[in-house]
Amino acid sequence: MKRITVAIAALAAVSLAGCSNPFDARDAETTGPGQLEADATEAEVPAFGDIREDMFSAMLAADSVSINGEVEAGEADLDELFDGLDDDTTGSLSISGALDGSESEMSFSAGGSSFTQRAVDGQEYFRGEDFAALLVSELDDEVADLVEENFVEDTISDSWVLFEDSAGSVFSAEEFITTWQSELTGEDVDAMAAHAEERDGETVWVYTADGGESEFVVTTGDEPFLLEITDEDSHYEFTEWNASGPPEAPDNVITLDEIFEAIAEDQGWDSDALDNDENDDDGAEEPDA
Repeated sequence: MKRITVAIAALAAVSLAGCSNPFDARDAETTGPGQLEADATEAEVPAFGDIREDMFSAMLAADSVSINGEVEAGEADLDELFDGLDDDTTGSLSISGALDGSESEMSFSAGGSSFTQRAVDGQEYFRGEDFAALLVSELDDEVADLVEENFVEDTISDSWVLFEDSAGSVFSAEEFITTWQSELTGEDVDAMAAHAEERDGETVWVYTADGGESEFVVTTGDEPFLLEITDEDSHYEFTEWNASGPPEAPDNVITLDEIFEAIAEDQGWDSDALDNDENDDDGAEEPDA
């Protein structure tokens, strides 16, 4: 039974790593007669290096934001979490709510696998349907022969799994932004090509690198905010700055202990043996079926 305990405990520490973002400034190009007009337009747009500090200060001082986009599983280390998910599989990432990860929700889905975490009132929850799939994928063959997949899904899928000993927060927009803050440094980044254009009826500053493959769209003004990031196979949109609402507390909740107890009851195991198994560092024998 210790293998089930270890499998569930391992899933209680789900997190996302930062993305890898190499940049090269686009070489200056000479053009025809329109060059003077283009130069005049670009002269109105500050260099990225001149707004970088103000932009990240404003973003990290925000109360909330929604971030939606696409990212390769390998860039976020999610190929290690999901069995059979290739590192080059592109999936959807969504973060909303409080910037610091409290009162917020984060989800990722790719290749038929998904998970959603939610933090509400200092408690962290994991969507049951996703947790059941992850738990089943972590069981070794011997344990999987004893515990039926359908039973695990029926027990957990309609609930949210409560992590009682967690910090009550999820992978946050703050962590995401801080990652990009550390990546977007250097002379090449500061000197990215820049121009202004109209998008959705608003004037924005657009910064590009890698021949246009990397693009950063920023609001204008004294407190600029990122609106979009495009970098190779990843794309993100930032919306609802200071207006992204918190998630609701789930109604149907199950704890890890209750999952253990349900499995023990189904197998005819002594639930006290499970408690001893969790606290026994040297391991314990499987409860008799």
